[in-house]
Amino acid sequence: MKTIGEERRNEMVDLYGKHHVHDNDSILNLTEPLKLTQQGTALTIADEAVNFLEANLRPKSTRLETTAPPPKQVKGGRGAKKSSSTSSSTAIGIPSELSSLGDMTMDEKEAEDDDDDEDDDDSARIAHIDEMRDWLVGKPLRLESGMYGPITAFVSYVALCVQAQRDKAGSTAGIRRLIYPADKADYQPDDSDDKTRIDIGLCSMDLDDPAPTASTRTPYHKLLAVIEAKVRSGNFKEAFPQLYGYTRQMYQAQHNLRSAWGFAICGHEVCVCHFGNDKAVSSKPMDVTTPKGRRAFIELFVNWSICEDFQIGRDPTIGYLPDLDCWQIECPDDTAHDIDTEPRRYYFNEVVCHADHLFGRHTRCFLATDTKPAVGSPLVPTVVIKDAWVFAKPYTGEDVRDETKMLKKIRATLGEHIKPEDDIIYPEIVMGGRVSFVLDHARIEDNTKVMYQGSDLADKDPDHFRVHRRIVMSQIGQRLHTLESVDEFITVVCDVMRCHNAIFEHCHILHRDISDNNILVVKLGGIARGLLIDFDCAIDMSIEKAGTTRPEMTGTLPFMSINNLSESNVKRTVLDDYESMLYLVCWSATLGIGSSQHHREGKDLEKLPIARWRKVPIGAIIEAKSTHLGTENSLNTNIAAYFSSAKGSNDANDDPDRNMLTSFVTILRNILFDNTSEGVGPECRGTSDIELPRVRPSWLGTGAEFLSALDQGALSSARDKPVVINPFEKRVEKCDIIVKDLHVFIGGFWKFAMKRQSNPKPASQEQVETAAEDAKEEDKDEDKDDAVEDDD
Repeated sequence: MKTIGEERRNEMVDLYGKHHVHDNDSILNLTEPLKLTQQGTALTIADEAVNFLEANLRPKSTRLETTAPPPKQVKGGRGAKKSSSTSSSTAIGIPSELSSLGDMTMDEKEAEDDDDDEDDDDSARIAHIDEMRDWLVGKPLRLESGMYGPITAFVSYVALCVQAQRDKAGSTAGIRRLIYPADKADYQPDDSDDKTRIDIGLCSMDLDDPAPTASTRTPYHKLLAVIEAKVRSGNFKEAFPQLYGYTRQMYQAQHNLRSAWGFAICGHEVCVCHFGNDKAVSSKPMDVTTPKGRRAFIELFVNWSICEDFQIGRDPTIGYLPDLDCWQIECPDDTAHDIDTEPRRYYFNEVVCHADHLFGRHTRCFLATDTKPAVGSPLVPTVVIKDAWVFAKPYTGEDVRDETKMLKKIRATLGEHIKPEDDIIYPEIVMGGRVSFVLDHARIEDNTKVMYQGSDLADKDPDHFRVHRRIVMSQIGQRLHTLESVDEFITVVCDVMRCHNAIFEHCHILHRDISDNNILVVKLGGIARGLLIDFDCAIDMSIEKAGTTRPEMTGTLPFMSINNLSESNVKRTVLDDYESMLYLVCWSATLGIGSSQHHREGKDLEKLPIARWRKVPIGAIIEAKSTHLGTENSLNTNIAAYFSSAKGSNDANDDPDRNMLTSFVTILRNILFDNTSEGVGPECRGTSDIELPRVRPSWLGTGAEFLSALDQGALSSARDKPVVINPFEKRVEKCDIIVKDLHVFIGGFWKFAMKRQSNPKPASQEQVETAAEDAKEEDKDEDKDDAVEDDD
């Protein structure tokens, strides 16, 4: 079995093959300063840096400066830098000559002796040139570790040139930040979720901020970019997938990362890579052994030092407030109908959902309040803020899949139809809309066209246009893993589907992305309740009848229905969302639920059949799910048999919680795939195509119906070719009947689990098996009552 690390590497290789765009130098324009004065500053710095480098790159015996002191002590480093040919780890980090910049006033800097400063700057820059000379002149490389010193010396050299211009011109130079290497090379960041080590991390320091403290393992949440180095030239096919893995962790760790940058350096060739929501685009290789390549590499870091925050990937609407130890976030209100309307500010320090995928919507959820906390006072959240990059139409009036509009429809419609005694929890929106930020005293909408402005990618692929959307909801919730018991878990998932049913029935909105990330646990009176969130993939069926399409496969791989994975022409219905819930319950039960059960880590699933639900290619997932759900026995043998058991339990079969979960998924599977209700025939059963025998079965109906199942004009070959029936397609025709059974089942288990939460005693197997039967009897009584009302 492959380890989780191997699976992740394979995933990154797969993503690289699907999402990478090579040799596009227009991405270098993305960080070009926007103002003419700043462009002039960038050109001046680059010219001076290039000229000084080229003049001093010659061997010591032939260059003008024949003596140079050793490099200055580097903050957080290990003393003077070693030769690139022997160094296995470079003493890097922000140079000491830069480290006090943020602590000094302009008067103090001006009071220093200018001549001494100039001499010191030249000496420091020459020391860095000495460190990177062998690399820049094309000397053969032996070890990857031997590249760390020259590369970090290059970055530090440009930082010194940038600082020199800032010292000359002051704040009028328009320089915003310094780019410098992390304090150590070849290390595992403190907040890494695996054991991978990055080669070189790049950081940034805003010139108005205090100098950062040294860190031996700079975490992902403090990195601006990662450099992946390979000794062999042209080895980008291996370097880029590794860079993908590091960048995924940056997205997960940084709350305000809207796009990302990284480098793949193979031998003497440098490729810069920009990561967006749907693709990663890399430049042509820059050959640092040539003046042209060195200048391009220098210009890039100079531009990064001057450009706007959003150009280097930071979200200007989210910022950390160190005095309050919390984050500030701006939230739009689309009811204002004016992009210039000032957004409302919220504050948060708790994140319930991270952007843990390299590509896609990069959804994050924060627990926040609109009350600015006092210094030293705790922050008490009152709302949940969802932040995501979603597919949309350029103009809001055309965007029929706007989640903000759907949530407002849900709030208004269910507020009218749902009664307090129904006890259904549904999402309630406070405000929301498209994110915008201020640039040159004007507010602009944040979208992928803005992200790629300046490159030739800005107007390409209009079907993949995304907007940055932010929504505030009033309910406060936690993730599923915070649940304490199986009773709470069953209550929550049943709550979610009861809400799902109400939203579909009254609002005609189909969710289409039931997953662990889209469920929040809300505590009401000490009872755990479930809240369905994230309607980015939802469709309003009252509008979608027109036939619009979405350019993506919706959902989360382990929880996607077989029909969805197949991308078939079979209509997506409520049944697909119930199937997703079935997978979610199986997945959670295998990992372990609550404090009383044994818990497995993600890597522990690798030896179990359920691991096949997340392993690409897609065809393998379809095959696995079709097999595991094909029969009740297959479900129990391949999936339920591996459900986690209670701690200290010697016999898993006598575990009441485990038995409850087994009964739940078994009944749910049977209703979905082997429904025997009146009107649902055998053609609706199973997970694989049904080949009809040559003799027409009685359940096929009339001769006309039988003939319609055959291709027109193919009657002459009907004796030789069996008729194939798709049970998923047939179930859509009987959807109303099956869904009614599902409602009864969910309602029964919900009441059972709610009682169990109030009176938590071990449930007997008999109680579990009769829970759904009790609900059926109650449903019959409700039908009789409805009939009486109709007669009245």
